[in-house]
Amino acid sequence: MDNGTFGTRHCNHFNARGERQYTWALYDAQGIYCCRVCDACEEAKVAQYNPVIFAGYTQADVDEPINPEW
Repeated sequence: MDNGTFGTRHCNHFNARGERQYTWALYDAQGIYCCRVCDACEEAKVAQYNPVIFAGYTQADVDEPINPEW
């Protein structure tokens, strides 16, 4: 039974016994919460994000000002 909900911040996958899968929080390299994942959906949910966020990045990498100049 595959009741996963992709494109959302939660996971609804069930195992063969009909029990909700164990999930954990997925964080980017800066420690920012992305979503909840399980073994069944982790790869698909990670693919929805820009891969650079999991490899580590700095402000120079995103190239946008934190505070606009006045």
